Amino acid sequence: MKDLLHPVSLVVATLGFLCLLRDVPTRRRDAASTALAAVFLLSGLSFLFSITSMWNYLDHVLGTVNISVPLAQGCVVALLACQQVVLTYWGSPPEAARRRSRWWLGAGFTVIAGLLVLFALLTPSAPHPIDFTLYYAHDAWYATYLTLYVTAYTIGELFLARSCWRLARRSARRSVRVGLRIVALGATVTLGYSAVRIGNVIASALGTSLTGWEAFAWACGDIGAMLTLIGWLVPTIADQAQSIQYRFKQYRSYRGLRPLWQAFYSEAPEIELPIHRVDPDQRRRFRRISIRLYRRSIEIRDGRFMIRPYLDAAVRDTSETHHRARGLRGQELSAAVTADQILAGIAARAEDSRPAPEQLTEFADSERHTSGRPMDDIDALLDVARHLAHRPTQTRYLERVFA
Repeated sequence: MKDLLHPVSLVVATLGFLCLLRDVPTRRRDAASTALAAVFLLSGLSFLFSITSMWNYLDHVLGTVNISVPLAQGCVVALLACQQVVLTYWGSPPEAARRRSRWWLGAGFTVIAGLLVLFALLTPSAPHPIDFTLYYAHDAWYATYLTLYVTAYTIGELFLARSCWRLARRSARRSVRVGLRIVALGATVTLGYSAVRIGNVIASALGTSLTGWEAFAWACGDIGAMLTLIGWLVPTIADQAQSIQYRFKQYRSYRGLRPLWQAFYSEAPEIELPIHRVDPDQRRRFRRISIRLYRRSIEIRDGRFMIRPYLDAAVRDTSETHHRARGLRGQELSAAVTADQILAGIAARAEDSRPAPEQLTEFADSERHTSGRPMDDIDALLDVARHLAHRPTQTRYLERVFA
């Protein structure tokens, strides 16, 4: 049974780990994200170590019979502690979360140390990747080992189910609510595995066996663990989807701003930031779309600043009258008027024709650039770019690949 279900759970764990792996370096200070990545990694390792072929391979390479038992179960205890770290940081203030997380991690390491000591006291035998528990059921040291592991496992799963259910009711994000409830369901299902393992200890003391319940135990363990992993995957994948959507919007915005940027560049090439002077070791950062979009918006702002002394109130009034007659209102009107002001300002700067001081005015969309949020500012620039009919031909520009 376990050789059928473990590979499936291993694939789910690997998927979750890979989803988080890319963001771990950029979220080094986010303890919850790091702990969640550790949950997927440790879960995957626990399944990998328990597969029969890997079990036999580790016995051969490490020279210790059945060494996969403490390795896999140690990973399980560690991931139970890491799951509590995730929930603690999601549901508690940072200082309290740090204190509770240290307690959970300390408890986990203590249990793992106890398991290693008790495993070392077992009588060596031949490999038993399928019926290890049944084979050692008569051993007093293994009864102690199993009691310690099942106790820690059961307590961890009970706390997990209870904490997830409580936190799900408080979360404002739908993906987190759904995911935590699936985790709670998975933790509840795994209690079937705990019940059988506790039964193994009691049965051995009574001189009987629970051989017929082994398939049920592995099914509960694997199905419960799979549900738990899927539950953790739900908010993870939702975050990734949101990140991809945001990145796509950045690429689309970068391309959408190009006509507006070219309008300014045709008159004032000096607005382009001298990226070729950047240290080669730092140049890779400037290939990121977030930096490229930020650069483009700054260069456009510099262009707006350069033509600001050439903004004529008469141009603005005429443009507003024209576009109001076309039925434009609100932000659409201000964007269309600003596009006309930019074209007129660029032409006036080229001729060095400044309006009289009393005729100076501001850009029609100036109020939209005061929110302080970068994407709001870019959205305002995109509205202007869509209204910009001018396509500069004075200066030929071949856009760099990394720009």
